[in-house]
Amino acid sequence: MLPPIAPAFDLETLVQAATAEGSGLWDLSRATLHADGWENAVLETGDGWILRFPRDEELDFDQEIAILQHLQGRLLVRTPSVEWIGQKTRFAAYRKLTGAAFDRERYASASEFQREALASSLARFLAAMHDSMDEVEETELEVPFLDHEPTLELVVKEMRWLPASHWRHAENLIGQFATMWVGDNVPGPEVLLHNDFHTGNMVFAEPVGDLTGIWDFSNVQIGVPTFDFRYFDGAPRDLLERMAGHYQMLTQRPIDVRAAVVANRMENLFDVLQTRRMDLFDTVTARWAAADAGL
Repeated sequence: MLPPIAPAFDLETLVQAATAEGSGLWDLSRATLHADGWENAVLETGDGWILRFPRDEELDFDQEIAILQHLQGRLLVRTPSVEWIGQKTRFAAYRKLTGAAFDRERYASASEFQREALASSLARFLAAMHDSMDEVEETELEVPFLDHEPTLELVVKEMRWLPASHWRHAENLIGQFATMWVGDNVPGPEVLLHNDFHTGNMVFAEPVGDLTGIWDFSNVQIGVPTFDFRYFDGAPRDLLERMAGHYQMLTQRPIDVRAAVVANRMENLFDVLQTRRMDLFDTVTARWAAADAGL
């Protein structure tokens, strides 16, 4: 039986929970809290440990650990190697993956060769990830299939919270999402998706260099390859298009860039409506306009 999740996700509570384990593995005297994740709160220790605390009972913690163990050595880059699982509070601990963070500004001034090399590196990871398990393994690990209907249903239901001035944006997006994703009109075989593939979960050899490590496998699901490209909508868009090209050459699988953009923006709208923070809608629509302009 799993231990309970943490009673709160502030720094003091999580440090107390980690201390109570008595593992002797990490030094918590200089721990910092990363509380911006939807699924997990993260303690980073001064001596290089990452302690990930799931926020929700509904997250399948055992499955995430099993998937991480199953994927060790299969993905071309470093991934978390869990060395401790909480006995009193639910969390997993592993050594921090070190490397450079992606730098958008440096990408903007990068050479053609650097941009292509980065895009190729990201595409190679996705190709490896998508082929990392066969159907038997996916069934044994009970990896879920993506279901886009709940997203559509919630957004349609909560539309009334949007000011009327925003309806045109939202209705156009909802229509595209319904046609493309709920209507199963995005091409490609179903594969094992990382499903949280964005630069905040990655480390690189240099700020515009090869991908060397990736973490957070708590959202792994089965779906078409295009869905794993969605968070590169504004990364900037140039990088998304280059990645899609390299992935298609590597795998001969089609990537629908427009469908990836629509999936990302529907997720943005879902988050706005779920939190009912309408002030965020102006922020995301400005970000969409910048991405469409290639910024």
